[in-house]
Amino acid sequence: MQKSVKKIHLCILHTSSAVPQMLLGQDCERVGGAELQLAEIARQLSQRGWPVTFAFESHGHKLETSTVAGVRLLSVDTSSASLPIARFFTHTLPGNWRLIAQANADVYLQMGVGWQNALLAWACRKANRKFILWLASITDPVCHKPGHWYLRAHERWLAHYGLKHADIIVAQTRDQQRLLHEHHSRDSVLIRNVWPMKAEEYVAPGGTPKVFWAATMRALKRPHLFLDVAAALPNIRFMMAGVPAEDSPELYQEVEARAKTMPNVDFLGFVPFRQIDKYYAEASAYLCTSTIEGFPNTFLQAWSHGRPVVSTFDPDEVICEHNLGFHCQDFDELVTAVRTACENSSDYAGQVRAYLRTYHSPEVIIPQIERLLWEE
Repeated sequence: MQKSVKKIHLCILHTSSAVPQMLLGQDCERVGGAELQLAEIARQLSQRGWPVTFAFESHGHKLETSTVAGVRLLSVDTSSASLPIARFFTHTLPGNWRLIAQANADVYLQMGVGWQNALLAWACRKANRKFILWLASITDPVCHKPGHWYLRAHERWLAHYGLKHADIIVAQTRDQQRLLHEHHSRDSVLIRNVWPMKAEEYVAPGGTPKVFWAATMRALKRPHLFLDVAAALPNIRFMMAGVPAEDSPELYQEVEARAKTMPNVDFLGFVPFRQIDKYYAEASAYLCTSTIEGFPNTFLQAWSHGRPVVSTFDPDEVICEHNLGFHCQDFDELVTAVRTACENSSDYAGQVRAYLRTYHSPEVIIPQIERLLWEE
């Protein structure tokens, strides 16, 4: 007898309100890779008949509603005037516990390491439910090591507990799988990021060559390196979008001030997700200068427009293996690669779109997630 997908209820737990805002068609201030993936997964599964609840923390109000896609949104107010440590024990921790109980799901999923991993692992074991932890960065498998991740000491311990006790761990890349096995002797399921292909036909870039960059302005993203490349290529226009990182707002100010002195750089600042797609379409190539990533959604968005990616980070060496752009090791390579990518942008269109369709389309990825949800 074939199983009915409607019998399985999935709850996705996340700390950000960005996903509900995207599902409701609202603009949001910060959208990271995990948020984009979770919104698409929730939307796609709901459209295929799965009951999906998205549970999240809010500040100042509670919410329970449904989106156009049928995803149930559930929030708890964890705001408080108390100090952060006190607030964690009086509001944040008990609030998230209530969220888990109120969702009353069969399977709970969280993307990225954090203190909530431990809470979910413990709650699911106590209630005989399943917890799926989805890695979001190459550094997630080493979250327990000081200096390798941004988490505070108690958060590292809780994240490590969740990593050890999750029922299933999903990795975005083979590199994440390898590190997880090396540090924790745990196997994982490889499921690549999902990205819907655009229905319209490829449109070649026109006019002056342009290069696009988009990220949160933090040191590991190396925004100044992007500007260094722009300074070396004055005949190419460079477009830069991003928001300040909460832990280093001064870097954003430095980059903005420098960018505005450069005649071939357009500093865009914050661009709502619903409006950012046009900059990928205008660009001849996308440039990534980061040292650490998971599998960047920016790559997928650039490839959906048929644009090559020039990057200092190549997850599983897919750029090199599938001829999707250039993986560069130093500054001179970056400058040469950006110039070459802009001059030959149209040559990559067929290859990058074929790769995206074969490895990242909802038709490929969502059935993999469905099989995971049914796994005993």
